Amino acid sequence: MADLKDIKGLKGRIAGTSRGLTALESVRAFWPLIIFLSLFVTLALLGVLERAPAAIAAASTLAIFIASLLLALRGWRRFNPPDRADAVRALDEQSPLRPINALTDRPAASTPQARALWTAHRNRLSEAATKLRKPDFSARWKALDPYWLRYAVPLMLVAAIAFAWPNGADRLSRALSPDYGSMMGAEQVRIEAWVTPPAYSRRAPIFLKADTETVSAPAGSELTIRVQARSAPLLHLKGETRQKIRMAATPDGAFETKTMIDESTEVSVYWWGERRAFGIETEPDAPPTALYAETPIRTPQDRTEFTWEVTDDYGVETLELALRLTDPHPAAPEAEDRVPVPLAAISPKEASEQATLDLTRHRWAGLEVEARLVAIDGAGQEGFSNAHTFVLPEKLFLQPLAMAAQESRVTVLRDPRSYNEINPNAAATQQGEINTAAANRLEAAPEDVQRAALMLDALTFEAPRYFRDYSIYFGLRTAHGLLESATSKDEADSIDPILWAVALKAEYGSSADALRALLAARRALEQALRDGASEDEIRRLMQAFREAAENYLAAKMAEAMANGLPQAENDTDGEAAGGGPSLGGQDFSDMLEALEDLTETGASDDARQLLSDITNLLENLQFQQGGSGEGGLPGSPSGDGEGEDGEASEEERELSETMQRLADLLREQRELNDETLAEGRGERRGRTGEGQDGQDGDGGPGSLADRQDGLGEALREFAERFGQEGPGGEDGAGLDGDALEDIEDAQRRAAEALRGGNNRLAQRQQERATRMLRDLSSDLAEQLDDLRQARGEDGDSTDPFGRMTGGVNDGDDVAVPDEAERQRAKDILEELRRRFGDAEEEEERDYLERLLDRF
Repeated sequence: MADLKDIKGLKGRIAGTSRGLTALESVRAFWPLIIFLSLFVTLALLGVLERAPAAIAAASTLAIFIASLLLALRGWRRFNPPDRADAVRALDEQSPLRPINALTDRPAASTPQARALWTAHRNRLSEAATKLRKPDFSARWKALDPYWLRYAVPLMLVAAIAFAWPNGADRLSRALSPDYGSMMGAEQVRIEAWVTPPAYSRRAPIFLKADTETVSAPAGSELTIRVQARSAPLLHLKGETRQKIRMAATPDGAFETKTMIDESTEVSVYWWGERRAFGIETEPDAPPTALYAETPIRTPQDRTEFTWEVTDDYGVETLELALRLTDPHPAAPEAEDRVPVPLAAISPKEASEQATLDLTRHRWAGLEVEARLVAIDGAGQEGFSNAHTFVLPEKLFLQPLAMAAQESRVTVLRDPRSYNEINPNAAATQQGEINTAAANRLEAAPEDVQRAALMLDALTFEAPRYFRDYSIYFGLRTAHGLLESATSKDEADSIDPILWAVALKAEYGSSADALRALLAARRALEQALRDGASEDEIRRLMQAFREAAENYLAAKMAEAMANGLPQAENDTDGEAAGGGPSLGGQDFSDMLEALEDLTETGASDDARQLLSDITNLLENLQFQQGGSGEGGLPGSPSGDGEGEDGEASEEERELSETMQRLADLLREQRELNDETLAEGRGERRGRTGEGQDGQDGDGGPGSLADRQDGLGEALREFAERFGQEGPGGEDGAGLDGDALEDIEDAQRRAAEALRGGNNRLAQRQQERATRMLRDLSSDLAEQLDDLRQARGEDGDSTDPFGRMTGGVNDGDDVAVPDEAERQRAKDILEELRRRFGDAEEEEERDYLERLLDRF
């Protein structure tokens, strides 16, 4: 062996021969696997598997993998790796001396002659071994591969790579990782996913389509994924935290899951592989801001008035005034009360408005407080303004009993301390024993609560001598009883409404209850206008406010008469004093009618302003002896002064009646337009109070065509009554005869179209009739305003509210929208309805429908 090392290059030739033999043996053993895999790679690079149906491609790849494994096992069993001896043997076959093997021999004898012979023999063998070369295996290759596949297969692979460049790697990767779920029916899996932003953002849900990669949504959005599959899929959420959720089955056989998205997250749905993947980027929600545009001041009516400004990216849900005492009670140094501040609209993003709050009932009224505005958004984030220090206004009570009731009330409310624990009296369960713990609950009360109970007890001492109104006495005794029986501070605080009502009763008399009802009705109506309540709800609250105003006027009139004001001799004042339907003045009735029109047309801001003005006028109302020497309200009609300054003329009254009837016709025509439009869309709906099974077209007496004919007949009666006999010249109350004929013609054509089933033509004619009715109503409104202005120029009398009875506004009284302004608001509403009927795009119809709902 040592002699072989001396032969230069022999070791390399042996190794090369060994590699050649190994290649031959490998091809012999694994050629089926090599050919099989080469064909698979070629097909993959050429895109054959990619164009095949997913299930076939997946099954093919799986079959190829299995077949390759079997062929690899078969080749491994057949593979017989050559060793060094095989390589040496292949080299020795080139020489008959077999020099490599012979050099490993040793001489049998060690004689001089033998050594000389062996040396000569070794030199000869070494020379022969030096001449050996790597064997030529071409004959073996030809016998093993007669079709030259060892060259054809690599060429085929090279050609496939060149054809697929530069997408070859991606094609091969997709071929090696097919969608195996397709063999299980994954192609029938249906995935629906959407992101629902938080309600406060008022953003529409974001539907995730199949090609959606990333969407943006506010933090706190809800992700909903619904999958139609044979078994429950798995949801992977990858963000700062990772989560896996197994979807739950739904009653309809699908699988669904909902999860909150509070951070940017990668979402994947797995069912026999990844079925869907997308990303959700969360948008930060900045906290709101609030500030004082004008700091709080005290008004002459003891209100707290200030101007505020708020901003938020999605809208402010709540605005509050946070109050803290500058000199707090030692037992509660961090005590804070929050008072709601009405917002100008629903969740405004930017808003600025003046707020007027009645905080005279607050427990800290009369004390110095530190007030900050707190804006709260839909996510619950709070934004604070700078603090402002001022004295909280308190109601001025002059009557002794009212002052005492108020002092007792705030004494209890301002004490923040809790009750001491009341020890149970076990002996009280014995017969004949007294439950002293229950009989002496005041002993466990805070010191100020005990003081208030003592004050109330002293106030009600010898009631017949000091009390003329026993309702006040019973109110004080009720509050005292509540303090004696209370076992907690919350129970003791329940005396708040009782003592407040007693104080108002003692100070103001019976009108206090009517005023509270009026303010409550105002708050309810304001809230409904601000929240965009339904028309029926606003109409109901408007009627409640009207009744509360009537009751308040009646109560004030009754008090005035009780204080020496003579009862009115005319019917108007008598009804006002007795709580009848009249409110004691045409101007005030006009104000209420204007308020009703504003609420119906959706002018919420103007309606709330007018509502506030009306309430302030009622609160400041003072009844005095009339200047003429007759009883009644100052400035009220005397009953015999028709045509005088400050009184409506005959022409004005008839013009008002004409306009009222025309407004009724316009309203009925609009309702019929809406129902015709609804019928054309297959959304047939009945009028208020009617059933939903009325006949359509030319059906029964309740059909749209018959109702349109009825409106035409009503228009003819209107023209006969007001167009010929009314004031205003030969056309009556300023009516245009040609316009009336055109309106009648449009209504007739609409009725004929309805009978013929042509709803689209009927809608156009109805819109034409509505437009002409609206124009006619606007002309009458302008004439009525001119008459009222002309009548008010010379008038110098005043009504019960201290205003001129004429129609001229001096800038100091309430700004009541005139007929023309209210008519213009109705015109806007009608135009929205018309555009809603003509809209063809679904998005435009949704937008107009939302406007109509808010309007």
